[in-house]
Formats: sequence, structure tokens, C-alpha cells
Amino acid sequence: MTTPTPALGAGGDGRVPPARVAFDIPAGDLGLALERLATQAGLQLLYPPDVVRGRRARALKGTLAPGEALRKLAGAAGLTVQVVNANTYVLGTRVAKARAAPAPARPKAPVHVPVPIPTVFVTGTHIPRSDIGTLTPSPVTLISREEIEASGHQTLFELLRTQPGMLGHHPVAVASDGGSGIQQPFAAAATTSLNALGPRATLFLVDGRRVANYGLISSELGGLADLDAIPLTIVERVEILRGGASATYGADAMAGVVNIILRKRQDGGEAVVRHGQSSRGDARESRLAVSHGFDTGPAGHAVLGMDVLQRDELLGAAREWRTMDLRRHGLGDRRIPLGYRDYDFNLVKRQCAHAPADVADDCLLDIPAYTSLQPSSRRWSLYGHVDRPLTDAIDLSVDLRAGHASQTLSNAPFHARVSLPENHPDHWPGADLDYAFFDIGPVRSHGDTRTLDGTVALSGWRGEWGWNASISHHRNRVDSRIEGLLRYTQFDRVTDAGGYRFDGTHNSPGLLASLSPPITVRGEATLQQAGFDVHGTWFSLPGGPVRVAAGLELLRDVLEHRPDPLMVDQDIALGPQKVPVDSQQRGGGVYAEVNLPFSPRLQMDVAARVDQREGYGRRWSPKIGIKWSPMDRLTLRAAGATGYRAPSLFETRRPSVVDELDLVRETPGLAPCAYVFAFGPDERYCLVGRSARDNPHLQPETSRSHTFGLVWAPAGHLSASVDYFRIRRSNEILPGSASDDPAAFPLSVVRDELGRLVGLDAYFANVGMTDVRGWELDLQGQWETARSGFTARLAAHYLDRLERESVPGAPRLDHAGYAAPTHSALASLQWRRSGWQATVSARALGPVQVGGPGAGCPRANREAGRCTTPARTTFDLDLAYTGWPDWRVALNIRDLGDRTPVDFEIDRGGYDIAQDDPRGRFLLLSLLRRF
Repeated sequence: MTTPTPALGAGGDGRVPPARVAFDIPAGDLGLALERLATQAGLQLLYPPDVVRGRRARALKGTLAPGEALRKLAGAAGLTVQVVNANTYVLGTRVAKARAAPAPARPKAPVHVPVPIPTVFVTGTHIPRSDIGTLTPSPVTLISREEIEASGHQTLFELLRTQPGMLGHHPVAVASDGGSGIQQPFAAAATTSLNALGPRATLFLVDGRRVANYGLISSELGGLADLDAIPLTIVERVEILRGGASATYGADAMAGVVNIILRKRQDGGEAVVRHGQSSRGDARESRLAVSHGFDTGPAGHAVLGMDVLQRDELLGAAREWRTMDLRRHGLGDRRIPLGYRDYDFNLVKRQCAHAPADVADDCLLDIPAYTSLQPSSRRWSLYGHVDRPLTDAIDLSVDLRAGHASQTLSNAPFHARVSLPENHPDHWPGADLDYAFFDIGPVRSHGDTRTLDGTVALSGWRGEWGWNASISHHRNRVDSRIEGLLRYTQFDRVTDAGGYRFDGTHNSPGLLASLSPPITVRGEATLQQAGFDVHGTWFSLPGGPVRVAAGLELLRDVLEHRPDPLMVDQDIALGPQKVPVDSQQRGGGVYAEVNLPFSPRLQMDVAARVDQREGYGRRWSPKIGIKWSPMDRLTLRAAGATGYRAPSLFETRRPSVVDELDLVRETPGLAPCAYVFAFGPDERYCLVGRSARDNPHLQPETSRSHTFGLVWAPAGHLSASVDYFRIRRSNEILPGSASDDPAAFPLSVVRDELGRLVGLDAYFANVGMTDVRGWELDLQGQWETARSGFTARLAAHYLDRLERESVPGAPRLDHAGYAAPTHSALASLQWRRSGWQATVSARALGPVQVGGPGAGCPRANREAGRCTTPARTTFDLDLAYTGWPDWRVALNIRDLGDRTPVDFEIDRGGYDIAQDDPRGRFLLLSLLRRF
């Protein structure tokens, strides 16, 4: 059961309701009659819905005190009235909530099909290997520099989110902090995750080292690695290790590792110019990148680079399918009618003052039309790498990367149901107003992100043993400015005085500025780390030398989060409270790895790591991998590992919760209650205050992972691999309270001095479990003729099970196929001849079930026969010519068929931001010149 929140301008904000009110409530449904009375009188009513179901109300007419009118109406229907305070009563029914109109479906990021990529095995070990193509016990995928150039992708986010088994978290979706209905665009980072375990289980590295998270906190996802902060033009390759890797890399590597390797060597200069736009002439983007590599004396080298990227914003109105009018799918028109509604929810007068012409005709607010499909962005980055020998045995390397990004995204104008006092000139008797503040303008978020990453490293050899020592500093600072939100207290003041007009009368700029001041949020995440490792050969076995690596890492995390004072005071309409954060955490780890070649056909890798995080003690994570080749062209492999992830600074805080009163069912775990309301012998409810708190007793998450697979190469030009994986994550950190499960959230209960329940606090706790299982498939073939070459590939991912348990003992529900398809595949055929290269690629995604594994398909979807969003396939064409010396000219055409997105999840507005490309057919022309 939930607590009704009073409408803007109604009496739930602590004001005393009027002494007497003129009521005119017709006979009819009791629930609707109570809603009408409560809204008109400015009351807050709390009740369980079953109490009023099927009951009728008598007509009520006359000038009465609100409490008296309520007793007459409820008493005549056989209900009792209990007073909580001057404007709050408990009945067993619910007042119409001052609710925001349904928020836009989270637009999902553009989906591009990458040029298929060969598999090379390099990440997943600290042991340097000269045999880079050596097969490892865990599957690893490499995206090379050549594939990056040919793909046409402009950002790391776009490149990674299309890989099988990876899920994209688009900045527009991430910005809907704490739920899309809050209308508060916030932490707009772009990231991805592996195997449906979320960003917290995927570790992102740059040159094998961690980087600072995005400076703002995401309520739903926690700390995020912002992939858009790293320009793709300076990336040499990307390596994806699938499966647990905590023994090698430490925390956050439960699902796998994405290692981004930057360019270290370049002979001469290189300039790249790119320009792209959709076939409709919008969504334009341009890029200029210049880099130069040169020697710095004997055995020394340097690479310097600059990258500038500009992208235009693409709004939902630019695509006809981006709408809440879902009649084309038989799901009805879900646009929001604006105007006055009576207490039977009938529209009695259309009213959309200050609306643009396309809305004024029918007064229907189509929220997705105002929401960014693609944010506008302006980015620049500088990158430098220098390495040179200091002595015959010691080398020095320095890496420095700085960047700035300015990004803007839009939401619909702030919208809500408002109750106007009788003395307001725009008051309509017996009705509330569904209203959008068009004169204030759309809700827009402007973010400026500054990144700085620097590393100094020394390396050398002593005999057959090598060593590396490094120190790094990483910082990500975000300044966010949000416009178009509404301030609660100021709205109440100007509404009571009749200062703001809803009928189209001009509202002065000064009044609008006071109602909607800009909101500023600042955050900064800093990571400092130092490391030392040694590696070499130990002794020999029949299969070759035993190779060993061992090392030490030290970390210091710092997080500063400064929300606007209005957010702290919870004075922003329809937004949860934000709290300042200023904390730091130290940690470290030691690790060791051994490669044991027992014979030329049998090898074993053993790794172990001990991590320590400040406040969470020590935890060790072992891993073992085996590969066996029973015949020359067949290799069997397996790996098992445990994982460990200490709570991050993004989780050692209170969740985003709106403080409010609520009725919760009395249970043995919650009783006794200070305020009990009985609605029947088996229906007893407690009145409590909802809030949130920190949890000083958080513990690390743990995991176990297993992979089994085989690699078969029947011929030198053919190979196939298939791998099964299973990852079980325990002690998951999730938000909740005792109303979810008293045993799981014992710190949630707030009692008075007599031991009676008076409040429930939400907090983060180790209560969840996820068990994910699936398959990875990779088929490759390459054929060369006297004049041409061909390469074919099929890469596929199948999610067999995704079982989640919200609290210990709760039913395990299989979520596979609901939020994302159970299977995805990339297929390609590449042709090369005389300087020409052409690649045709296809990305296939399976169907997605609508609803959830517990609730099933929603009623509206069942009635329309739309319980499954159909499978889809898109095709790309990449053409490149390198026949001119030092030139490369390329044309990339994404989505050749210009596919119209289809999604049957009603709240998404016809579009799945995780899978669909909103641009449609997109053309990108690239010119590369080496000098």
C-alpha cells in the first residue's frame, strides 16, 4: 500500500485546510467521491483500496467544515474516520495523488552494427606473453584498431554496446535519476555492462589501470565509468574478458573486464575528418582528430593527439514513431489530455495555455516528443604518451589525458495535476487541472564534464625477471545545471495569491524565474593508485617454462557530491531528496599468478588475490583455469573463480527517498505500532513516516563463476568456439525497507520510547542474489584468392537463465527475455580487392517479453495481443578505399533498411533505448590522411 501525495496546492504540505468549504458531490462511486472531497478541501486521506471497492456514496451538498463533510460522506457508506492531524485522516481509501503525468519512456541509445572482429587473447593475466594469439582458459574478444576504423562508430559507448552479451546504458536513460517519473535529468553518463549483471559487476580499465567514475551519483546504477570521456580515435584496441576476473583485477570484475588500450606507437602524423547525418538530414555529427608520433632520441618515442567531436541534439518529435499514441499497435492513445477534470476523472474543459500550436489544437501532451533521443554534445580531448629509457635497464613512460565535454538533453515541460484554491481566478468549480508549464519551457539538463588522467610508470629487467612500478591520478568533475523544474514552496505562495495564471494570461519573466530557478549540482570523483609487479620464469615443466607474476596495488577513492540546496531541502516538485557526500576510501590488494604447462597439450593457470578495503576487512579471490588439447585442432577449456566487491562510495549513503506518511499492513515483524487503524478483523494498518538512512554495516558482494568451452579449428582458415558460463552473485547491495521484508532490513524499523513502530527507513543492504547462465558462440572463416580476400564471422550470445532473488527466501524469478532479448547475434561478410574493402553486417536480436516474470503481461497488452516485442534485424554496409598512398576514404551506412523501431512496453513510447537506433538510416563519410 502507498501513501497518497497531495496535489500541488493541496493541503498535504502542512497548511491548515479552510474552515468551511462549499461542497457539491454527486452520488456515485465512493472512491471517486472521496477523491473529490479531499482535493476540494485540501485534505490527505490514507486507506487500503479494498475498503471502498464496490461501495457507493450519497450526494453531499452544502457549506461544511472539511472534517464534518468527510464524516458525513464516509459514515453514510459505513466507514469510520480517524484523525491524524489537521489535514490528514485515515479511512481506508486514497486521495487523488498530485501526480506527475507519466514520464517519458526511457529513450534507448542508438544501436549500430560493428564490423565483426577476430578474437585474440591478451587480457585476463598479468603475465606478459609474446605469443599473443595463445588461447586462454577464459574467452576473450579483441576489437582491433582496424575494426574500429572500419566500423564507423564514433564513441566507445556505441562500439561496446553492440557486442553480444553487452547491454548499453544510454546517457538519456541514466539521466532519469531515481525513476523516469521524477522529471529530473541528472547523471548523464554513458556506459555498458556484461551478462545482465549491471555496471557494478563490469570493470573498465584503461591500459590495465582503473579510472575514476563519473562525478555524479546515479540512484539506480551507482558509480559509472563514463565511456564517452575516452575518444575512440586514440584507442588502439579493446579487449573484453568474459567471466569472473576478480582474482586478477580485484573488485568490480565479477562479470568480466573491458580493457581499453590507448595508442602508444605511431609513425608520423594522422588526421581524420568525419561527418555524418541521417537520411532525413538531421542528427548531424562532425569529428576532427589529429595525432602525431615521433622519436625522442635513441629508443624514445612520443605520441600527441587532439580530438574534437560535435553532435546535434535529436528530439523525439523528429521521429513519428516516438509517441505515446500507440493506436497503431492496438494499445490506445496514451498521450495526456490537458485541462480541467472533475472528480470522476472526466475532462470537462480543455486547457493548455502557453502551449505551442501543435499542442493547442487538441491539448494532448505527448511527452516522448519533447525528450532527447540523442543529446547535443561538444567534446574535446588532448592525449599524450612519452616513453624513453633512463638507463640500459630502466624505462620511463608518461601518459596524460585531459578532456572537456558539454552535453545538453531535454525532457518535456514540467507537468502535474494541480488543485487551485477557490479564490484563484483560474479556479474551476469541482475540478482539478492537468497542466504543463509550457511558458517555463522544457526541462533541460546542461552538463559540463572535465576529466584529467595522468600516469607515470617505470619498468625494467633484472636477469630474467621484469618489473613495473606506476602511480596514477584520475579525476572526473561534473557541473550540472537543470532548468525547468518547479519549486514547491514558491508555487504554493504564488498560487494562493493568484499570481500565476493558467488561462494564457501573460506571466512575467520575473515570476517564472522565481517559480523555476536553475538547479545546480556538482560532483567530483577522484581515484589515486600506485602499483608494483614482477614477472618472469621460475622453473621448467615438460610443456615449457613456468611463468609467474606477482604484484601490489594501493588505491584511494574520493567522492564529493554537492546537490543544490533546494534538492537537499526537498523543495523540488516530484523529486527525491538529495544529500551531500564528502567521503573517501582507501584500499589495496596483493596478487599472484602462475602458468603451469604440464605438457604441450595441458596447461593450468592459477591466480589468487587478497583485497582490503577500508572498513571492510580482507577478502581473497582465487581463480583456476585449465586448457587441454586432446588433438591438434581441438582445445577444451574451463575456468572457475570467486569474486569480491566492496561497497563503493556511491553506495555508502542513503537511497533517494521522498519523505512522507504511509500506511503499511501490520505484521508480527512490525508490531506493535504507535498508530493502528483497523479496517476489519484481518486488516490492521500502521501509520508510519517514510524516510531513508545510511547503513554502516554494509558488507562486500561475493560471486562464483564458471566457464566451460571448446575451440575447434578444422582447417587453418576456419575456427569455432562455444563457451558456457554461469555467474552467481550473492549478498547483492539493494535498497529496501522493513515493509519489503522485516528480517532482511532490521535497521529500517524506527520505534518510540515505548517500543512502538513510528517510522520505516530505507537503506542499502546485502539482501539480493542473481544467478545468470548462458552461452557464447563464435564462428570465423577466412579465404584468400589470387586477387581477392573474404572474411566471414558469426558471433552470438544466448542468455539461458537470469534468476533474481530480491531478499533471502523470496521466490527466484527468471528475468531472461524481459528487459533484453535472450539471444543476439552479429554476422558479417567482408570482401577485399585492390585497395577496396566492403563489409555487409547484420545484427539480429530476439523477441522481448512485455511485463515481468512475476506480474506477467499487462492487461492492455494481453487484450491487444501485444505481449511480445518481435525480433528484429538490421543491416549495415561499410565501404573503404585505401588505393591512394596515405589516404583512406570510407562511407559507412548504418541501418540500410531504415527500420522503424517497435516496442510494446507501453511506458517506453514505442522505442527501446537499449536496442534501437533512433536515427534510422545514417551515413558517415570519413577521410583519413597519414603524413
